[in-house]
Amino acid sequence: MKLIYPYGEDKIYLGRPVELHPDRESGRYVIPANATDIPPEINGEGMWRPLFDEEKQTWVETADEEYKEKIKQGSIPETNPIEEQLATLGQQLADEKLARKEAETLNQSLGEQVASLKLDVLYLKGGMTSES
Repeated sequence: MKLIYPYGEDKIYLGRPVELHPDRESGRYVIPANATDIPPEINGEGMWRPLFDEEKQTWVETADEEYKEKIKQGSIPETNPIEEQLATLGQQLADEKLARKEAETLNQSLGEQVASLKLDVLYLKGGMTSES
């Protein structure tokens, strides 16, 4: 398991890391297009409103002093609810695709195990010889 950091279409961090599991077949981690495994930090410290620069593969602070003051006072600037919904749906779709792929791999493995067990049963019943 590894943590990834999703961001919206505007490249702003969505604020919650997501657990990513390796692909069952290849064992590799497949990071979705709207995420990175680079934590949103500068010099090991968190950021107010990180934006991911895909070209440089780094996070950039976009919060100005006014934004920081509004957060400190509890009046966080409004975010676009449609963008948040799209980001959430996108993450759910990515999770669903990963779960479906894992289920397909597991199903294939179980099918192979069942076939092997059937051959073992036939051999034990004497229906097959060891030369078969």
